[in-house]
Amino acid sequence: MNLKYLWTALAALIFLNGCNQDDSSTPRTAVEPPKTDVELLNEQEWDDNRVYVTKDNYILTKEANGTIPGIMKPCFVVNSAKEWPREDLSNADSYDLPRVDFRWNNGKHDAYSVMTEKQIYEARDKIWSIKTDGTDLRLVTDFLDVVPMNKQNEAVPIRMMRRSPNNRYLAWSDSVNKVIFDLKTQESIVLGSDLGHSQFLWAEDSSYLYFEDRAKYWKYDIVSGKTTQMDDDFHFSEVGVIYGGKRYVVSDYGIVVFNESNNKRLYSIGLSTAEEDKLAAKNISLSYDRKYFLKSRSISPNGKYAWGESAQYRYFINLETKEVKNEKIVRSEVGDYQYFEQLGLNANYVRDGAGGVIFLKLNEDKTVPKDKWMNWPQVCSGHSATLSWLYNGFANNGAFIKEDK
Repeated sequence: MNLKYLWTALAALIFLNGCNQDDSSTPRTAVEPPKTDVELLNEQEWDDNRVYVTKDNYILTKEANGTIPGIMKPCFVVNSAKEWPREDLSNADSYDLPRVDFRWNNGKHDAYSVMTEKQIYEARDKIWSIKTDGTDLRLVTDFLDVVPMNKQNEAVPIRMMRRSPNNRYLAWSDSVNKVIFDLKTQESIVLGSDLGHSQFLWAEDSSYLYFEDRAKYWKYDIVSGKTTQMDDDFHFSEVGVIYGGKRYVVSDYGIVVFNESNNKRLYSIGLSTAEEDKLAAKNISLSYDRKYFLKSRSISPNGKYAWGESAQYRYFINLETKEVKNEKIVRSEVGDYQYFEQLGLNANYVRDGAGGVIFLKLNEDKTVPKDKWMNWPQVCSGHSATLSWLYNGFANNGAFIKEDK
């Protein structure tokens, strides 16, 4: 008999005999449970020092690039998304820092071969979240309840996502559907199914959502489930926030602030001169567009600061003082207002990217510190990761890392 199995059998026999003894003083020998697949995998020596989370998924640890040596960051390899931990609202540890939602197709689509159903699933877009320090990756939704697996749904391109202030609801859209996903119930509500433009804006208390469908603006009430069409003079944009009773709208060419309760326009902040605006009212020229049209934008969680980038300039706006700072883009140089895709509370931190991340704590004057920065690859499998959006932005007083560590 194989010695390994002989010793196992003997140990089991000793354990059973011990259980049958009346004398409680007799020592008992417990049989250790068999090791799991993950434990066995992690006992092996791997050249890349991977650490398995499940039998098909693991984490690599890489040194971040930049000016700060020795900073180690995780990079996630997910080959089986259904095995990966999902975001759990009851896990307080997940919410001790601000977080970022992003889209990621963790597997690669092979157009030149017949793919299995699992390969197609892994190659589809999914929505994930992560802490701003690059830890605690979670799967938010694979939206199979809305877009089931079939030949027509091999590719499901996510276009936009916006998290509610209470973290419970995620509004997202693909090329057709506008959806609210409830992380607590794991259920989805389809708001619309129009091929047109999508945008979302949550109420400060998460009780309602503004969304765009069929080229009109709508308001969805979370409690009643009622959808109401908004008046023609109502405005919001895909980048904005409702905070302190005000609706901050980062529009194509500047900022507009409204009273949320009565829709009264409070003030606006333009980027161009009065003379340029006068000319643009008749005809928006290409030069005007290249200078002022904001193709990328962000806003801080409390609406105090906003940022935008046109083809030629970057703009940083203080919405309290209405001061606008700008810089001309020089492609060969790092700008003072570059990498502001995710703008933290009070503009103390910024973060840019999803597949690879650039992370900065800004100077006191809210400019990029050229001598203190870092970046790292956040995901190490799949095809692409994009569309980062900051949420839970008030956690840790808005700081993107635990500064005492």
